[in-house]
Amino acid sequence: MTFARTALACALALAATALPSFAQTGDSSCILAGRLGDTGWAPRMQGVQLLGQDGSAITSSNKSSLAGVKQVRLSAPALLSRCDGNGELALGPDVPGAKSPVPAIGPGVVPVESVSFPKLHRGGELVELRLTVPVERVTMVSR
Repeated sequence: MTFARTALACALALAATALPSFAQTGDSSCILAGRLGDTGWAPRMQGVQLLGQDGSAITSSNKSSLAGVKQVRLSAPALLSRCDGNGELALGPDVPGAKSPVPAIGPGVVPVESVSFPKLHRGGELVELRLTVPVERVTMVSR
C-alpha cells in the first residue's frame, strides 16, 4: 500500500471514530431549542424555529403548545447532545476544558420524535427535542 493510501485509510478511520455512535447509526439524539422560564421563552436558541405537524411556526411558550412540536427548522448547525429527558441536568465541571470538535446537525428541517423539559438547578427548564439524525446531516463544529 502506498503512503498516500495509508494516510487516506488512517484519516478515514480517524473520522469514523470521531463521530459518536448515534451519528453513525442514525439513532435518536437531542438538541436544545431554548429555555422555558417563568415568563416563557428565555431565550430561544438562535437559528431554531419550532414547527407543528402542518409546518406552521409554534410561537406560544406554554408547555402544552411546545409538546406539540413535530419538526424543527435549523438555519445554522445545532449541537447534538445526549437526551436527558425530564430529569435534572448534571452539573458540569467548574473549569472549562479545551475547545474541541463536537457533533452537530446541519441546517434544514428535521422531524421531532418527542419534546421533554429537563429541569435546571437554578429554576426553569430547557426545551429538549429528540430527533432521528440522518448520517448525512451530521457535521463537526468547534464550540
